[in-house]
Amino acid sequence: MGLLKKKKKDEPEEPAVEEKTGDETKPTKPKKKSLIKKLIIFLLILGILGGGGFFAYTKFFSGSGGEDGRVYQPVPLAHVTLPDEMLAFCFTRIPELYDALLAFNGEMALFETEIARIDAVATKYPDQKKIADGQKKVWVKGMESLKKSFEKLEKPIKETFVLFQVNQTQGQEKIDQTAEQMIQEAKDALEKSKELTTPLKEAMPKAPEGLIKGTLYKIKKKFL
Repeated sequence: MGLLKKKKKDEPEEPAVEEKTGDETKPTKPKKKSLIKKLIIFLLILGILGGGGFFAYTKFFSGSGGEDGRVYQPVPLAHVTLPDEMLAFCFTRIPELYDALLAFNGEMALFETEIARIDAVATKYPDQKKIADGQKKVWVKGMESLKKSFEKLEKPIKETFVLFQVNQTQGQEKIDQTAEQMIQEAKDALEKSKELTTPLKEAMPKAPEGLIKGTLYKIKKKFL
């Protein structure tokens, strides 16, 4: 027994596996690849969850998502006196009426610009002021008519908004009953206004074709 034990102790140990060097290529480390894959998958999951969470918030919790998928973004409307929460309400519940309010604000801006231009001509040529004053009356009358039409619409919009806040069911019933009429009244007023403003729009320089040229043109028009 002693000899056997001694023999086992004297047996040479198996040589350690030597790493290959020289021109032979070393195998890639699988652990590194696995970590990279896991990191990519993790980032993708975060992106999906983040995007989905933002959509859910804007669509269901913020109340600013319209029926057509648009998200309400407050914009300054100098000629609309409705508070922002009522504009957001129109955007969400009566989108066509909201679009009409935007169009109304744009039309009013055109009226103001044209009246200011006529005043400038009258100042430059005072001896022909009667001609300028005659044209100015046409534009002032058109602007006042459009303004009165939309001022009348603000009252039912406010009433519908408050009713919806107090009782959503009754508010929705009022929307169903009055929305079509309000939209039609807004469209009629805008159509009458466009009889005057359409020639102005047609005379405006058109934006160049192409994404880059068009964007540069819009920036230039805004700041210059």
